[in-house]
Amino acid sequence: MKTHAKTIVALSSAAILLSGLPGQTAPATQVMSGTATLADAFGTAEANPTDEDLTVSYLVTLASGVYTYSYTVNNPSGDVLLNGDGSPTTIPEVVDAFSVAFDTTVPGAYLASSQAGGGSGDQNNGVNGLFWSLAAVEPGSDSGPLSFESDLAPTWGNANASDANLPSPWASIPYGQEVPVPNIPESTATITLLAGVLLLLPSGSATRKKAGSSKWNWGKHRSAG
Repeated sequence: MKTHAKTIVALSSAAILLSGLPGQTAPATQVMSGTATLADAFGTAEANPTDEDLTVSYLVTLASGVYTYSYTVNNPSGDVLLNGDGSPTTIPEVVDAFSVAFDTTVPGAYLASSQAGGGSGDQNNGVNGLFWSLAAVEPGSDSGPLSFESDLAPTWGNANASDANLPSPWASIPYGQEVPVPNIPESTATITLLAGVLLLLPSGSATRKKAGSSKWNWGKHRSAG
């Protein structure tokens, strides 16, 4: 995966002091900003891959304990449809969808009804993140801000953009760069994993029957793993 500059701006002393005064509201503070590249479907196989790659400008701000995540998808002026072998055509390529991956079902990860930008096809896809339906973003133009709110501070995660034709899709993985998304607590991820394991275990009566014949040593198995 390509690396990119991560710009993180600390909360200013003035904002911190202001937030502590009665009756005062701290202004929005910039936490993170920058630009990430989403590589197209052919990755590095093309002669000029950067002609087809998208860039995503991102901004994360904090105000009154709420983080606002904002993304703008930029379609380069030279973006054209590609043939199946990666060779270019002369037909301009548009972008009509964008998504970011994080688990929106975790408490505080996504504040309900805060998704903005995009169109009528915007979706909250739960554990798979948020999806924005875009009016056709022509070469040389951008999507405008696509945003949502969260109680959680940012970490790095995957983004994806698409259209019905090559060079779509464009993605962070494996040749692009990540964008900021809410940082899901490790404890939450562990609980989700354990819940999945418990669902796979047999019912109580079946477990007792199996235990009588196989003498499964759970403690030994766990330590060996």
